[in-house]
Amino acid sequence: MIQLDKVTKFYGERLILSDVTFKINDGEKIGIVGKNGAGKSTLVKIMIGTETFDAGTIGGLRAEDVGFVEQTPNFFASTLLDEILSTGEVEEFQARKILFGLGFTDAELKKSPQHFSGGESAKISLAKALVVEPRILILDEPTNHLDIYSIAFLEDFVKNYRGTVIAVTHDRHFLQTCVEKILDIENGRATLYPGNYEKFVQLKTERHAAQLKAYERQQEEIAKLEDFVRRNKVRASTAKRARSRQIALDRMERIEKPPSTESTAIKLHDANESANRVLIVDNVSFKGIIKNFSAEILKSEKIGLIGRNGVGKSTLLKIIVGELKADSGEIKIGNRVKVGYLSQGHEELNANFTPLEELNYEFGLSDERARSELARLNLFANVVEKTIADLSGGEKTRVALTKLILTGANFLILDEPTNHLDLPAREAIEAALNDFDGTILIVTHDRYLLDKVTTRTIQLGIWNEKLGIERTPKPQVSKPKTQNSKLKAQSLKLKSQVPLEKIEAQIKMAEMELKMLEHEINGAVDPQKLSELAAAHVEKIAEIDELYTRWEEMQC
Repeated sequence: MIQLDKVTKFYGERLILSDVTFKINDGEKIGIVGKNGAGKSTLVKIMIGTETFDAGTIGGLRAEDVGFVEQTPNFFASTLLDEILSTGEVEEFQARKILFGLGFTDAELKKSPQHFSGGESAKISLAKALVVEPRILILDEPTNHLDIYSIAFLEDFVKNYRGTVIAVTHDRHFLQTCVEKILDIENGRATLYPGNYEKFVQLKTERHAAQLKAYERQQEEIAKLEDFVRRNKVRASTAKRARSRQIALDRMERIEKPPSTESTAIKLHDANESANRVLIVDNVSFKGIIKNFSAEILKSEKIGLIGRNGVGKSTLLKIIVGELKADSGEIKIGNRVKVGYLSQGHEELNANFTPLEELNYEFGLSDERARSELARLNLFANVVEKTIADLSGGEKTRVALTKLILTGANFLILDEPTNHLDLPAREAIEAALNDFDGTILIVTHDRYLLDKVTTRTIQLGIWNEKLGIERTPKPQVSKPKTQNSKLKAQSLKLKSQVPLEKIEAQIKMAEMELKMLEHEINGAVDPQKLSELAAAHVEKIAEIDELYTRWEEMQC
């Protein structure tokens, strides 16, 4: 069992993690989620011991029990296969099985591991972790750099893994099919939710609604108490009552206001009419990568182009938009079709421009209008004045999406549009593409996006594996249900001849119980439990008000 208790981490004066507390049982599969910069990778580094923390305790994590996938690994063996075999007591059959599952060929097993690309090096690091099968496997963005086939292999491996798996990931399909609990990092706090991704979305929405209601009720009570104190503290006849209410205010544990769940929506322009046959790819070949490929896309279709890494998906998109010329074959774009293209490497962006300059150069927008358009995708002053070369991958994607929206295209060609984006941004793009009434051709390894957006898929290369892409109903987020409290309110009927001291003791006890309720509300996860606590909180406030009224009457 892994136990974290009130783990806190600062970078200088900036609080990254605050009182992080959770427990993971042996054999559980846990997903860690949160916005970019929320502290997910910092938490993982603390757990594996490469990062210190400022307060709290961690138990159940011994270095020898943990396997961690490095994003920038070092290799020393002469061949890829030897690198994997050097990890420990590993059978060659198992090493080959994992390497082939991750997409490496037999010829590549004899290649030096130092000669692979950055993405392939990350896959080698993943293979080294998987082959050892440690008691605790910690994965940081494990599906990055994997193609759709390798991700399917990884998911199958994780689901059948006998040990504990902790994965930091934005891959919603992975979270939907491979984990049984999700740890959400938000505003430095950690909340552990039971269930997969869609259950997490439902529970988080319900929890937020219940906590917001409890917060608003407490704020009303605080305002009422503060108003009473303000009106009565200067009058001799009521000063004592004002002091008692001030004491109640001072002792109150404030319910935290839940973070806003509002996210900036991405709205694509309505698509103009086009010919019914939007794109015809006729027997196209290119430098031995693409051979005699043909396909046809009709108006309003939303097509996913899939295939292994290296089969030419991005190359085909570049041929369609005219950045590359095919060796043979023909590309036909339909009448009245306006193409909008988002490349994987963001080549359409000028690295020396700021986002403001980029929009001014391409569309003649004023600074004010450009700032407004960029803000729609959460790009604000601290970002839009940097050069594009200095932006993160996710920020570059947002700038490219802003440009795409402004083109007013009715045929969108998208190459990995969710790369480097966190869950809220991915959900916003998914919603925008679902609402778009034009035509879409999309290359992505984000199978959740494929499930929810595309109407069919086109395969490039050899198709011989189960990918797990299904046409499933879109997840419905349940609205919080109003439930009657199961907690019985304590009777407020006080006998007329109760001693003053007894009422004061009852007030003290009730205020302690109120404080306990407020503490439970701040830590509650289950929406039903939170609703019950919120109802009990209202009842307890009413009880205290009644007790104070009775106490004040006895003072007269």
